Amino acid sequence: MKKLNIMLLVTLIGLCVTSIAFAVDYADYIVSADIPDYTPEITVVVRELTADQEPSSGTPRLSMNFGTLTHALAGGGDAGVWYSQTYYCAFIYTGSWGYPYEIRSSCAGLSDTAQGLSLPAGSFMLKPDYKGADRWVALDALSVQDTDDVPPGDLGTVGSAITGASYKVLYTSEAAASNRIIRAFYSLPGYGAGGLKPYDDYEPILLTQLGGNYRGTVTITIAAQ
Repeated sequence: MKKLNIMLLVTLIGLCVTSIAFAVDYADYIVSADIPDYTPEITVVVRELTADQEPSSGTPRLSMNFGTLTHALAGGGDAGVWYSQTYYCAFIYTGSWGYPYEIRSSCAGLSDTAQGLSLPAGSFMLKPDYKGADRWVALDALSVQDTDDVPPGDLGTVGSAITGASYKVLYTSEAAASNRIIRAFYSLPGYGAGGLKPYDDYEPILLTQLGGNYRGTVTITIAAQ
């Protein structure tokens, strides 16, 4: 915590102060004030979604449980790979305190440590997103509502959520450091229509992947720039 100490000398002319029978013509008073050492902060709300559900209507969750994966398509047929029909949206509320900031996501991997197994690094999808209708009003002076879905800073790109020892950038604020609600979608997808990859570095979970309970940790952070 930064601490600001101010010594204020007050001169009192012509005033007699008696202390233990001594008269003086001045008195010193120490004046102090504390300034908190604020850094950018975030509040995150994770919601569980299915199909094309409106993200804000999702069920709040404290973890991302994708359940038992399937290879059956909702409309019939076979996807040929394992995927989850459940996905999650993390709503990230920023509190910049005037500092330009960067929002990051990291995940070392999804593994069944008991069997020494891991899912492919490109199988866990992360898509940053932004909607101008979302408004974060905790700090009114730094919060505005955009008329479109383009934030004033730079939004990250879709890709794998698995970053190893590194991280993926979700959003980088502009110099004014205005507060925003950034969305981050996490999923274990299959191929898209016509066999298209959902993103460039996508790696499917093949049907030959050994069964197990695969677990990991997603960490979302904010850092001053």
